[in-house]
Amino acid sequence: MKMKRRITAITLLTTVGFFFSAPSVTGASAVNQGSQEQYLSETDPLSSEYGVENGSAEINGEQYSQSIAMRADKSSVPYGDAEYNLGRRWQSFDATIGLRDDSPSESALNFEVFADGERLHEERMKVGESSEIALNVSGKLRITLKVSYDSSEIIDTYCYGVWGDARLSNP
Repeated sequence: MKMKRRITAITLLTTVGFFFSAPSVTGASAVNQGSQEQYLSETDPLSSEYGVENGSAEINGEQYSQSIAMRADKSSVPYGDAEYNLGRRWQSFDATIGLRDDSPSESALNFEVFADGERLHEERMKVGESSEIALNVSGKLRITLKVSYDSSEIIDTYCYGVWGDARLSNP
């Protein structure tokens, strides 16, 4: 009978020890979370002239699940923009930019990024092109993303400029 109680006690101690050792696994994952990341598509812009569409978008044959898309055309919506709060908390802004693959073939857009009024990036893109950008936003309060129509063709339909997997991070 005493033998059974010892085995039970040992089993109990082993089980309790297992549960007490579990926080070290949690602690290890907290260490891995030292670098922070936030997708802009998961936040609302502070302002946007014509609005943004958040979600999945295809640029140059690649799917980006955390995207921000902005509409632009020659006549009614010549540009799209959105301003986001950085709160001086982030170091880097990264995205893949380009026109959404369902845009008309003749479309071209100008992509610009501003931080606290300073232009950090400008690039003209056509359908079927993409570009990865990585910008330093350390100490910045606001970031503004802008796409403007930049095609000599008169196109009856609109196109979308996409900021694929646009994210802020602290490496």
